[in-house]
Amino acid sequence: MSMIEIDGHQVELSNLGKVFYEEAEVTKGDMIEYYEKIYPVMEPHIADRPLTLHRYPDGIHAENFYQKEAPDEPPAYVERVEIEKKENGSQQQIICNNKATLVYLANLATIEFHIWLSRSDRLYYPDKLVFDLDPPGDDFEPVREAAFHLRDMMQKINIKPYVMTTGSDGLHLAAFFDRKQKFATMRDLAKKITTKLASNYPDKYTTEIRKKKREGRLFLDVARNAYAQTSVAPYSLRARKECPIATPLDWNELHDPDLYSRSYTIKNIFRRLGQKDDPWKDFYEKPNSLKDVKEKIEALR
Repeated sequence: MSMIEIDGHQVELSNLGKVFYEEAEVTKGDMIEYYEKIYPVMEPHIADRPLTLHRYPDGIHAENFYQKEAPDEPPAYVERVEIEKKENGSQQQIICNNKATLVYLANLATIEFHIWLSRSDRLYYPDKLVFDLDPPGDDFEPVREAAFHLRDMMQKINIKPYVMTTGSDGLHLAAFFDRKQKFATMRDLAKKITTKLASNYPDKYTTEIRKKKREGRLFLDVARNAYAQTSVAPYSLRARKECPIATPLDWNELHDPDLYSRSYTIKNIFRRLGQKDDPWKDFYEKPNSLKDVKEKIEALR
């Protein structure tokens, strides 16, 4: 055990030499150091959002589990929010509003951070719309093509789209909204967009939930747009052998034929950020409004 001070808070660390990524030779200490260093870039994307923690106490090849409920008696600097469950009752979940909290959670062997699409002060009113694009096979090219097609459709109805690698297999497209609509309305918007895109390219894309009916087409997934659902946080590590990172992109970067979902890792992310700013740095500057795109949404029909 050891203690470090972060912004005036004492954070306890343990087992820093334990190897979490065997192939990439990344230890728990390396992971904690990464999260401490990335926090200023990651903070706008995770602040005030309930977290689901994906914990790997003995590394990525060992037993792992998801944790929604906050640990008992966390340190005083760790903020929590009361969450109403879908069934009955409520539970407290962590929100990360300071660097000490992120390091504390990393010390709990949290490799992946998954965030709500709404913030703690208005849990039923999302400020993010997310589309999940995963390849139907091993080829990343269909995901790249789908991202451009979806971007063009979103722009036609006055929604500004952003793109990032998930660090796993595919891409996420996201947009910032004004928190005036509940999840059901926003999910309906997402479904209208993907239904239209699938009808435009019936041989390429599908909204069919059942895998047997997709017939090799790329699934346009909007399921994350619901209360208590999550998406991987920008700059979260992923539990893949390369130690990849969910990385926001500029749209022109997506033209690179060598780019794929795990291009950016703990080994090269800071070199990247030393050469360019976070491509999502203006994500939260100007929200989209359903009111502004309503007529164009109706035209999609």
